[in-house]
Amino acid sequence: MTTPRKKLVDAEQPMHYHLISRCVRRAFLYGVDPVSGKDYSHRKAWVEQRLFRLVKCFAVELNGYAIMSNHFHLVVYYDPKACAAWSDEDVIERWFHAFPSSKRRVNQDKHLNAERERMRNTPERLAYARQKLGSLSHFMKHLKQPIAWRANQEDGVSGHHFEKRFYSGALLSERSLLTAMLYVDLNPVRAHIANDISQCHNTSIEKRLAELENTPQRIDEYLAPLASGIDPRTDAGTDSTQQPRSENPRHHARQVTATLRQHCELLRSLIAAERHPHLGPSPQTQQWLLDLDAMRKPQRAYGPLEALQKWTDERQFKMVESTIG
Repeated sequence: MTTPRKKLVDAEQPMHYHLISRCVRRAFLYGVDPVSGKDYSHRKAWVEQRLFRLVKCFAVELNGYAIMSNHFHLVVYYDPKACAAWSDEDVIERWFHAFPSSKRRVNQDKHLNAERERMRNTPERLAYARQKLGSLSHFMKHLKQPIAWRANQEDGVSGHHFEKRFYSGALLSERSLLTAMLYVDLNPVRAHIANDISQCHNTSIEKRLAELENTPQRIDEYLAPLASGIDPRTDAGTDSTQQPRSENPRHHARQVTATLRQHCELLRSLIAAERHPHLGPSPQTQQWLLDLDAMRKPQRAYGPLEALQKWTDERQFKMVESTIG
């Protein structure tokens, strides 16, 4: 029996999650189809562009992502109560940025201003927009729907493009969050389509390394979200410091006390350890490899034993998950 999403995603407390969505029948709809030989790799850019557009509108922060040939991974921070603090004007701007009009009109600006005014004067519509923008499920739905429609149009077909249900695993500690970020960034290497993190295209590590060309000092700063709809000031393109970003207790879990340099060094040490196990990895690297192995098995949540026990007890689940950290 499928577990209800409301039990997997906390409706009260902000938390990090590892999300995965797969193409139907795990078909290679974003890479080279081994049967037809067609190359659909250009669609990865569609997902990436849509992702960064929506993240800044919904109640999520993006910490990591990898867009593969038949699925994609996200590591996000979701605050289910963040939308309650947004002003009405903020909700209106977010809504029309996330869902711009698809119709070309002679007086497009006039039409958009009229639509904004209509929402401003319709409390029910405004409440609806706030609720949708504050939902993780609707974030995933509106990330995938336009991509699926566009791909089906390109292929001249109809029907499902992605599996209907996406996977979500709660990350209950900083160690589990960092493990998920490592796991996601290593996907192209483990799939044997990249030899080094510099070749991991359409991933968060590629995005972070590209930003170093303009801001090399960021390599020694703590890993910041790549984009945020909770606090736009935490976007990776803005200045960040090694000071806590918020005194709000709800946001303490957002802190990642690892620098980009440390992240890159760890990624490369894990690649080397998996390629040359006979050389004997250090105890620290070996423990990270064990944590990555735990992440391979989809679980409802990841974290240390005490946190996992509390999380499963609150939801009346049976404690069968592997621990991390």
